[in-house]
Amino acid sequence: MADVVLLTPREISTGGPSINNQEVSISDGEYLRLDPSLRLFYEKVRENLGLACITGHLRHAGYSVRMTNLHGRSPSDEAIVELIRQERPRFVGISIMYDLHIIDALRLVRCVRRADPDVVVSIGGAFCTYNAKLIAGLAPEVDFVAFGEAENTVVGVMDAIDAGTDWRQVPGLYYRDNGEIRTSGMPVLVDLSQSVWPARDLLETHRAAGIPTRVASTFTSRGCHAKCTFCYAPRQPGITDGPWRLRPAVDVVDEIEYLQREFGTRFVWFNDDNFGGAFADGFGHAVEFAEAVVRRGLKFSFHAEFRVDSGLIDHSALDLLHRAGMKSALLGLESGSAGVLKRFKKGTTVAYNFDAARIFRNKGLELDPGWIMVEPQTSLDDLWENLQFIVASDVHQSNHTDNPFLLMNRAIALRGTEMFDAITDPLPPPEMADMDEAAYKVLLEARRDYRIPDTRVEALWSVWSDVAGELSDRRENRLPFLANTLAVTCRARGAEAGPAKAMLAALRRWRNDLPQLFAAYLNLGLVMADQNPSGVQGRFDSEVRAMVAEFDQIHLGMSFAEFEAAVDRAAGQPEPVAAG
Repeated sequence: MADVVLLTPREISTGGPSINNQEVSISDGEYLRLDPSLRLFYEKVRENLGLACITGHLRHAGYSVRMTNLHGRSPSDEAIVELIRQERPRFVGISIMYDLHIIDALRLVRCVRRADPDVVVSIGGAFCTYNAKLIAGLAPEVDFVAFGEAENTVVGVMDAIDAGTDWRQVPGLYYRDNGEIRTSGMPVLVDLSQSVWPARDLLETHRAAGIPTRVASTFTSRGCHAKCTFCYAPRQPGITDGPWRLRPAVDVVDEIEYLQREFGTRFVWFNDDNFGGAFADGFGHAVEFAEAVVRRGLKFSFHAEFRVDSGLIDHSALDLLHRAGMKSALLGLESGSAGVLKRFKKGTTVAYNFDAARIFRNKGLELDPGWIMVEPQTSLDDLWENLQFIVASDVHQSNHTDNPFLLMNRAIALRGTEMFDAITDPLPPPEMADMDEAAYKVLLEARRDYRIPDTRVEALWSVWSDVAGELSDRRENRLPFLANTLAVTCRARGAEAGPAKAMLAALRRWRNDLPQLFAAYLNLGLVMADQNPSGVQGRFDSEVRAMVAEFDQIHLGMSFAEFEAAVDRAAGQPEPVAAG
């Protein structure tokens, strides 16, 4: 039995653009059945770091916790009911990190209520921070919604339950009271200098299942000093001592050393909003961390996210971080247009962006460019400036995923951001068939969709996004399996593997030349939009698809679909039979 059960829901597509950029992953069982050479294409360590931190604090306070991540799993209602009846918790918390979790989260709430009508049930997580009042009003089965950082909040609730006092006095909650939605006030944030380490239940589960635990997540800081209009970090609740808070560098290194010793961790995702922080403070903290890693001789790689105006865009700092293991970083470039950066209130310049990209390229660091191609006021001039920047800086070549089409992003105006507030005439949301009514209403209010005033930009985006989605699917989801099938065929056939080797080489050329296709498809669209012929969207769609077909023909000698069928034939696999 456990005092507390904490659940991360499954991801379920809402049918529209998602806050989350990651695709729904395969299950643990499917992962184990994969050829080992394909496993690197799947990020299996999907730790919910928020719940891991809460679990660590609860256990430190003396409470027993069952933390379960349902990502990649499909437990039935009966399985969830049985879990709650078996554990008999006094408190159940369900985390909604982003919009893809809302549908399953509400299902889990109802399952918990079936199992135990009297248990205290809460929803929390990043998505709830700026939608807490909304969710509390639309999900009456939930006792309260926690917002902001919730370690102290959840421990406080458990202390109140343990003492038999009113948990509604604990800061950081929205709850229903006689039909009214009330709040207990801003959450009390943890002191990062005294914080306990995140629990590693997911890594332990994976290790027991035979899944390697080479990848883990942690953090060195919380918050961000910047004021970007598309981000809700500037309005983080509960801040009293500045928006960027540091965890002691030595504590971070101690934790990584533990992860290596206990789980064999070789790669760390740093989940900081802004690893580089603000100028001198950020520089000093990152250097202290890197020096400790080098001094201890720890061997691992890591990925971080920071701004181009941080003190880390510095030759000596980047050299030290590289020696400490920094393999790649997401840099918040966002745009190559000075006008867009100003509207975003980035506080940076196009020159800063260009210098950061150049320094990363020269040092051999993988750049993961944070990029927003389209926002509510985008003009054709902005898009031309984006294209010029992309080509001049080579960010479409240096993207660490080797997929330039991931640069095709449209700003999502989320509740809690300045961009959301500025959209006074939002578009009606898309229909979402068969969706839970409460989840649908939450999603309706959690974001604002918009139409760009220049209709040519909207026409371009419609085609660009459709084609980018199709090409990204080929690159991310289909190419790895094709390459693996051909590699296995080559190995099996030995001296007779000539045709399969030629196909593998063709597929490699197709992948390597995607940046050139990307630049060409941007340029074609902008030229056509400037000319603005009648029916520009339809004509552009036709011409860009002809361009893609020509690209496939040049590199593969046939269409991509025909190439897939040819790979199956080369491997001796039966081709799918059309229905009919």
